[in-house]
Amino acid sequence: MLLNSQRASAIVLVAFLVATGCNRDPKVREAAFIDRAKRYMAQKDYSRAAIELNNAVKLQPGDAQAWYQLGLVNLNLNDAVAAVQALRRATQIDRRLTGAQLRLSELEVRSQDPEVLHDAIQRMTQVLVTDANDPDALDTMAIAEIRLNKPEDAIKHLQQALTNFPGHARSAATMAATQFAHRDFEGAEATLKKAQASAPESIEISLALSNLYVFENKKFAADAELQRALKLNPASERALLAMGALLAAEGRIDEADRTYRTVAALPNTRLTYAHAAFLLQQHKNSEAIAEFEKLSTAEPKNEAALLRLVSAELTSGRAADASRRLTAILKRNPKDGDALLMRSRINLASGRALDAENDIEQVLQFKPDSADAHYGMARVDAILGRQFSRRQELEQVTELAPNLIGPRVELAQEQVAAGQADAALRTMDAAPETLKENVSFLAGRNWALLALNRPQEVAAAVDRGLRVERTPDLLTQRGALKSQSKDYDGAIADAEEALALNPAHRGALTLAVEAYIARNQNDAAIAIVRKTADRNAKSPAAQVFAGQWLRKLGRRDEARARFATAKALNPSYSRADIALAALDIAEGKPDTARATLTSLLAGQPQNATAHILLATIDYSAKNRAGALEHFRAAAELEPGNVQALNSVAYLMSVTNPDGALSFADKALELAPEDPQVQDTLGWIYYRKGDFERAVNHLEVAVAKQPTPVHQFHLGMSYVKAGRGTQGYEIVSKALAKDPSLSVSETGW
Repeated sequence: MLLNSQRASAIVLVAFLVATGCNRDPKVREAAFIDRAKRYMAQKDYSRAAIELNNAVKLQPGDAQAWYQLGLVNLNLNDAVAAVQALRRATQIDRRLTGAQLRLSELEVRSQDPEVLHDAIQRMTQVLVTDANDPDALDTMAIAEIRLNKPEDAIKHLQQALTNFPGHARSAATMAATQFAHRDFEGAEATLKKAQASAPESIEISLALSNLYVFENKKFAADAELQRALKLNPASERALLAMGALLAAEGRIDEADRTYRTVAALPNTRLTYAHAAFLLQQHKNSEAIAEFEKLSTAEPKNEAALLRLVSAELTSGRAADASRRLTAILKRNPKDGDALLMRSRINLASGRALDAENDIEQVLQFKPDSADAHYGMARVDAILGRQFSRRQELEQVTELAPNLIGPRVELAQEQVAAGQADAALRTMDAAPETLKENVSFLAGRNWALLALNRPQEVAAAVDRGLRVERTPDLLTQRGALKSQSKDYDGAIADAEEALALNPAHRGALTLAVEAYIARNQNDAAIAIVRKTADRNAKSPAAQVFAGQWLRKLGRRDEARARFATAKALNPSYSRADIALAALDIAEGKPDTARATLTSLLAGQPQNATAHILLATIDYSAKNRAGALEHFRAAAELEPGNVQALNSVAYLMSVTNPDGALSFADKALELAPEDPQVQDTLGWIYYRKGDFERAVNHLEVAVAKQPTPVHQFHLGMSYVKAGRGTQGYEIVSKALAKDPSLSVSETGW
């Protein structure tokens, strides 16, 4: 009995050792993590799959396949940064892992960085060594070449793919998009039709054809292709969503409603909220929120469902309800990035820019590549008057999310406003080809073309866009062209149609006012400003914009009333304070303006515009030290603010010309053509006794802006440089135009 007992114990011990030994084996444990991950992936539960795969790669960091699967899971979670990291690790371990190379390159070709695009081409070249006709590799290489402005190479590779695989949907769609971008509409259609003939069962080709027909405003043909796709697969989410959008655009709202209901009811769909989102789009806010709330209640642990409900409440103006839910979410998880970004939206809408900035900065600490966070920071910068920083943030957004059209258009508009129309055009032309017939893209690009005085191109783009949709931007741009040709009646008609579509459209109001002024109808201009302000009675921004026009039209009391209304609507709306202060300065009330601006800075110490206005007040009062302090504060807050940098340089130059030079050089780097900057540099070198260099800069200033002041400065520099005859002649001409220069420019 004892022997048997010992044998039994030994067997149990061996079994235990075997079991624990297996559990300690990293390969076995990794396999278990991967098996669980695959089950979660089959269920589309990608968050849990990511946890399992992260555990797997910690155990076996040299397993390329595990890294590859983790990259795919992160793609499904829409975490492009994590996906790139995982896929890059997989390809470093095994360069022959074709799938990982392809997926990584597909992400890289979204970039605007030439180095990243060249890396994608090199990866695809390696894949093609194994299979010279791999259509996915050829297609990805072609997209990179298109972005590198090598359309001939791209077409060659796409033709190679289609020759060997004539029904390859992605290659056909890329080729058609390239042809369409070059206005070869018939060629694009022929490419897709040929591919469809080779692959009649391809839903992807039918969807591509439908998109093409939508762009060409051939809605009947688009409908037919979507019907074809839905016959092939009645449960295709993409086809149903496209059909819903087409029906809504055609005004067939009931049919669109049924289509979105179908999407939301599909088995295993992640788009259960599709119908609720459609209701919100149709401004059926109460119904939409009820549906979002039902979905959230059904999945109490689904944070995404709760956040969609919060977003719907924000869109519907129910900020209090949204704020209450966000407080609960952030109490559970103070680092919830989505909740922080939504709270920042509430703060921005309330004018609490610094609170919004704090939330966004928290997000950027653990998600530095969040396009949403950078876009939110751009909005903060707009409120705080940090225009250079705003442009930088928008540039970040276009780099991180090149397919987003809104931030790209905003960046181009900022560049146009800064006098950088060429840069604005480059910004728009760097967009992915798939966006270039988008109506918003056409309108965004047109603003740059208008600034560059290229009316024929604007007219052609406006005509193309209006065939698809009558948008306020396109109508305003057509009106601007009419105004240029002195067809003011036509310009006003277009402006009024644009305002009917969007009563808050600033460009349309500006077009109408300027057309009335051109016809010497100032009363009509005032009337349309009043009408627009009244139609936007609850918008502080609209009240301030109307007030600015009323001020220009000589109605200062009305302007002040509009600014006060904006302040009453939102006491934190800083632009109302700025507008009131600027009006007080114009009316010779510097003390009142100073009080307004000082109060504003107490709550918003980072408001660069307020510092600049205070500096202006101090300079007018001959308080150079105070002016320098505020200009310097603005320059620190807004390192790209040329006005602030140049003013600091000018004010420092008397006592510290070497220190002033660093500010002036920075201003010159940012605005090499600015005559004021050139004049300041001339003054600094004059103070340093380097008269020849002073002459070099002042000659540029006079060539760009031949004012008496600039001419006087140049003349005095000529005198100091030993060219007295030439110098005194220029000084005499400047004094003849403005005798006060002999007093105001005593330092020269």
